[in-house]
Amino acid sequence: MRKVKFTNGVQGKGFAAALALSICAVGLSTYAAYTGVSKSFGNSKAEDYEDNVFVFTEPAETVNAEQTGIPKTEEEVHIIPDDKEDEAEIIPADEAGLLFKEPKTMPIASGKVINPYSGGELVKSETLGVWKTHDGADIAAPAGTAVSSMMKGIVSEIKNDPLWGVCVVIDHGNSIVGHYCSLDESVRVKTGQEVAMGEIIGQVGNTADAECKLEPHLHFGVTVAGAWTDPIKFVEK
Repeated sequence: MRKVKFTNGVQGKGFAAALALSICAVGLSTYAAYTGVSKSFGNSKAEDYEDNVFVFTEPAETVNAEQTGIPKTEEEVHIIPDDKEDEAEIIPADEAGLLFKEPKTMPIASGKVINPYSGGELVKSETLGVWKTHDGADIAAPAGTAVSSMMKGIVSEIKNDPLWGVCVVIDHGNSIVGHYCSLDESVRVKTGQEVAMGEIIGQVGNTADAECKLEPHLHFGVTVAGAWTDPIKFVEK
């Protein structure tokens, strides 16, 4: 009679059991490792991983805006070339022809300009014997000739200036001021009085010590926004 050995069957069952235990152990180890890593990431801050290639520490503001496709947020700055600087200067409104279109009249109906506006250039004073600018225009006329306001306005000052004699200063509005100097003492207006264009304010005298060697005349000056301008051209425009 033949004997049957059960060795192989027992060994096969033992191997299967060992393999199953090994698989369970690997699974448990993997789960534990995954759980630990997850907790570690959850409790960590971004700065703890500065060496990690997936962490970007550079702020978005440092991106160069000059790169293609990234619009600039700065306002554009317009630089005026040196040869265009003169064009950028503010032009007095009377020269630009934008304002001061009200009617004007010469303060003396018929008179001869004997000493014109110098435009900032130095000219020799016949009376003082020195070189200086002539900021007005001298209009010769016989003493006693009527002097009128070139435009409507308000008399802002009446004075007896040491150099320019009896002067009437009129605010014509829009930063225009008329200076009527070397008048005689018979002034016909008062400070604060409103005057119309062509209204008589005084008469020609010879009271300006700075120009006393000249024949009787009106020293006529005009400022626009505080700057002297050619009074004759201003009225003729």
